[in-house]
Amino acid sequence: MDTNRLNQGEMIAAVSALLLLIVMFIFTWFSVDLGSNDLLSAAGVDTGANAWQAFDFIDIVLFVTILVAVGGALMSANAQSVNTPVAISAITTVLGILSVLLILYRIIDPPGSGDIPDGFDISISRGIGVWLGLVLAGGIAYGGWRAMQEEGTSFGDQANRVQGGGGAPPPPPQS
Repeated sequence: MDTNRLNQGEMIAAVSALLLLIVMFIFTWFSVDLGSNDLLSAAGVDTGANAWQAFDFIDIVLFVTILVAVGGALMSANAQSVNTPVAISAITTVLGILSVLLILYRIIDPPGSGDIPDGFDISISRGIGVWLGLVLAGGIAYGGWRAMQEEGTSFGDQANRVQGGGGAPPPPPQS
């Protein structure tokens, strides 16, 4: 494995992905504020949740994004390639953008916020993990985009590749 083979975009995406994996486990993404209920706080009840505990589906999307970003960098470092219809850097970029949008959605509408009945002094607050996750998902998207630029790839090229276009025109008819 030769990390000198990695372009700057692949390096940014891979480092952001590895840091996101750590942030998903270690940091609190959301916590429940029980308001005036000091009894639970005194009992030492943990009201915080990391990404794996807070999400049902988004954590899986984030994990797939991490796998693609790190896997693409590892393949480049080992001079390996996979015959995919779309460049790995483009897939990394799209998954990074999707991850940013999903995290933004949960920042705006925290998980479980619709389950709190009226009349209860309970609120859901955003922890440092969700903000770090947003920045790192943005780092994955930026790294993927940067890798696309360094490879000379664009989304238009990738769309043509999927549709089977982009090759030489057919030869003229024989007369």
